[in-house]
Amino acid sequence: MGYTFGDSQEASRRLRRLAEVYEPETRDLLNAVRSVDCGRSFELGLDLGCGPGWSTRLIEATLNPKRIVGLEASEAYVAEARLNQPQLEFMQHDVLTIPFPVDDADFIFCRFLLTHLPSPQAAIEFWAHAARPGAILAIHETEALHSTHPAFSRYYEMVAQMQKYYGQELNVGAFLNDAFTGASWCLIRSESVVLEKSARDMAQLHVTNLRTWSGNDFAVHAFERCEVDQLESELGSIASGGQEAGVVYNTAKRIIARRK
Repeated sequence: MGYTFGDSQEASRRLRRLAEVYEPETRDLLNAVRSVDCGRSFELGLDLGCGPGWSTRLIEATLNPKRIVGLEASEAYVAEARLNQPQLEFMQHDVLTIPFPVDDADFIFCRFLLTHLPSPQAAIEFWAHAARPGAILAIHETEALHSTHPAFSRYYEMVAQMQKYYGQELNVGAFLNDAFTGASWCLIRSESVVLEKSARDMAQLHVTNLRTWSGNDFAVHAFERCEVDQLESELGSIASGGQEAGVVYNTAKRIIARRK
């Protein structure tokens, strides 16, 4: 599995900021997982597509599984995760490749991962191979993004176009319920929650992402350099607090499912 937006130091800084911005919602989802099974302790948790390990650390802090392993395709991110979280365990592995280096998990988590995969339905079936019967799967993805500010609207159009080129879906959360039809998992909870994120926080994420596009072949050929530069300037102004842009409405899809 390749990275649409790369695994450079710039991309890593974006992921750290992403983890900060979405930590409250991720913690809420993990607490909901705890309530599903009345707070039972998990033996083995897998954090799929863990990046530099920020979500893995949050899983450990919230659920305290006996063992937690972050699986990540990027060698650079695995090395960074091991440096950031030396007390945790990380392995380099493509989440669409079976067998997994560890299996028989009773908890599997992913956040903003399915948006980068070509088939969510195929992915969750792959993951069933690493889960024991009764295991819990928790997913956080984006269902919709909306802002009245034109810079955000154009940015989301461009990201959606780029992801579509790579066979991906920006708003994959809108289609996730269908991915569980006939799957090895049964849905326990599926909810759409409208999050109001400050435009400044979101602009900080987006402007960092834009800076990685110079190394993306599709972006270089599909978008005019002057437009990307202008968008980076506008979002940079919002990110620094120089321009007020209100909030971004992010409809999040949060799913909890159980392995049959």
